[in-house]
Amino acid sequence: MGDGEAETLLDAVRALPPDRVLLPGTDAGTLLDRVRKAADAVGAGAAPGEAVALCAANGPAWVVAFLALLAAGTRPLLLEPGTPEAEVHRLLRAAGGGRTLTVPDGDGDLPPVLTVPPGEPCGTGPAVLLPTSGSTGASRIVARDEASLLAEGRRYRDGVGLTGRDTLLLPVPLSHAYALGWLFGGLVTGASLRPVPPAALGAIAAELAGGATVVALVPSIARLLATRRLRAGGPPPGDRAPAQRPAAPALRLAMVGAGPVDERLERAFEEAFGTPLARNYGSTETGAVFAGQARIEPFCVGTPLPGIAYRLAGEDGEAVPEGTPGLLHVRVDGTWHAMGDLAVAVPGGLRVIGRKDRAIRRGGRWVSPLEIEEVLRGHPDVREVRVTARRGRHPGEDGIVAEVASARPGLPEDALREHARRELAAHKVPDEFLIRTALPTSAAGKVRAAPRYRLTRRAAEAARAYKTSELLFALHGLGALDALAEGAGAADLARELGCDADALEWLLRAAAGLGLLTTTAAGDGEPRVRAAELAAFVRLEEHLSRGPVTREEIAAVARTGTARRPFEETGPAGLEQFVTVYQGAMNGPSARARAALGLRLLKPRPGARMTEVTAGPGRYLERLLAADPEAGGHLLTVGRLAGPPAPAVAAAVAEGRVTTGPEPPPGTADLCVVANGVHGPAPGSDLAALLGSLRPGGRLLVDDVFLPPAGPGSELALDWLTHGGTAWPTAGDLIAGLTREGARVSRHLPLEESLCHLIIAEEAS
Repeated sequence: MGDGEAETLLDAVRALPPDRVLLPGTDAGTLLDRVRKAADAVGAGAAPGEAVALCAANGPAWVVAFLALLAAGTRPLLLEPGTPEAEVHRLLRAAGGGRTLTVPDGDGDLPPVLTVPPGEPCGTGPAVLLPTSGSTGASRIVARDEASLLAEGRRYRDGVGLTGRDTLLLPVPLSHAYALGWLFGGLVTGASLRPVPPAALGAIAAELAGGATVVALVPSIARLLATRRLRAGGPPPGDRAPAQRPAAPALRLAMVGAGPVDERLERAFEEAFGTPLARNYGSTETGAVFAGQARIEPFCVGTPLPGIAYRLAGEDGEAVPEGTPGLLHVRVDGTWHAMGDLAVAVPGGLRVIGRKDRAIRRGGRWVSPLEIEEVLRGHPDVREVRVTARRGRHPGEDGIVAEVASARPGLPEDALREHARRELAAHKVPDEFLIRTALPTSAAGKVRAAPRYRLTRRAAEAARAYKTSELLFALHGLGALDALAEGAGAADLARELGCDADALEWLLRAAAGLGLLTTTAAGDGEPRVRAAELAAFVRLEEHLSRGPVTREEIAAVARTGTARRPFEETGPAGLEQFVTVYQGAMNGPSARARAALGLRLLKPRPGARMTEVTAGPGRYLERLLAADPEAGGHLLTVGRLAGPPAPAVAAAVAEGRVTTGPEPPPGTADLCVVANGVHGPAPGSDLAALLGSLRPGGRLLVDDVFLPPAGPGSELALDWLTHGGTAWPTAGDLIAGLTREGARVSRHLPLEESLCHLIIAEEAS
């Protein structure tokens, strides 16, 4: 630390002129006052050293809450917005805490609120806690002390040139280590901060147009911004005259970290905004350690930032000859860190080849998976790529495997192989292509490392779990569900059903032990069960357990893939019964209540036109038509299990108020609703087509079931694999997909006691 440097982030803010504007409408003095009030509220209940989860969207309120946690002496655990509650609790337990900080909407003027019960002090000293899987896929928590983060902030000042005259745009999740380093740099220098949610592409574009001078980006957001700008009629390709680009008139530095910059991304961003992309490299543990100015070669990360040393070593730890790839080690604050990347020195600084465990050796040459990924991503039908090595029996015999998430169903491998042969040297062409529906990405847009799966002790429990289902099916078959929904004794139920009282009581006790039944009185906190709705779901699960979701069918799909699964060969007779049972389960009182709620949220104008894409009867159109005689629309049913339209919708089709057809009419709808159809097949899963069906200002609503992160409900994945669609399996996947298509999610409502979600999106503004 240099002479006179602040020892804490709050000290750095106190050293600024009180009238220095740090956030929109907030100068340094006002910010410190808000932080003090919020810290008093937090400190009144938090133990010193307690880990407290901060899980909120980018904005001024996030900055106030974070600074308040530091001021109160807690250890902020920074989580992505939308982190599932179960994961929040798990990470808090791992960190030694037990509470989360609720951040009110707004500009940070209201104090945050701690949840109860209180957490436990953690005796390892003050730190900011950052969950990470890095590029390895192994989840863990990294602790960065304030001194380390302040040193990183100063590297942005001294090595990148960030100053108090800059307006710093931060459209990267502030919970991410990369954005956090920039935040410290902004507060150390007194830059004017603009933290914006990554999905708010319109707001990001407005900040760029409004005078942002520096923007911190990750590759996915840079790519989205460039695509959005060029689609909207930005400057023509190849025209790089800055005067013709009012999209970012003051932008002097656009720096990309947390992922590689390839030639296509570099070219697209400069064409869109007139500013080339600078580079940034680091890790969660070290913070930013390399930076490079624009127009250096692809995958080059520049040179070491002030105070950073590095070396490239072989497997034996010895330095490698100049120009030879080696394992990267960096020295930060006197400590050497193995970065886990293979890199080579080049004229512009350092070029990263890839993770050590992903780097590929062919003969005597290293092959960069990043380079192959860049080339394959340039194919028009490719959305995302992950390239890995298939280790050979001997050194230098690695195979190359490319997993490709395609925007086009049925993309032939030969087309990808031919594309690779045109763009790559022969030894870099993948040996194997795996066409995937999607590849998992992090909040920063990185494709996650492929996980490795292994058995747990739960496997033995699962081998017995079928007995729980069979017991419920037996009670349904006996006709016991109606009586049990109201509450019944074994003797009375046995008499009513004509059963043996002892045997029936044995079953009821087993069902209670398994959690299917309870002996608590009604109204003691246990919600009432709708017997008729439960019976419809039980009938569906009984059918599935004897047909599409047997062990034989699951194994068959694993062998053939979904395109040739047994369900596609189901004859008309078997399919007709399945459709009847399925529709009975999917369109009960809960589904009708969701449709009523969804329409209230959409607030359709008089005479609105709605396109409904559904595997059901068109329940949203049914309600809209009943409420508004002038309304109309289009009904599009998807999937082999789609039933007939509701009578009112069928009548509207006959009258011409509602049209039908296999594609959503483009640009005609005020509202587009996807009800039980977003997982596929297309067009239910085609987000571009769905959004394209809307008029300007129109809104898209998705009403569907999504997989939870883990636990009960995860078994639905088997239904989708064997007889449904597999697109957008989680709500997070769908929201990320909508963002990639340039939409903004304005409402996300997970429904309690259900895996159903209502998600509303509109054009980003």
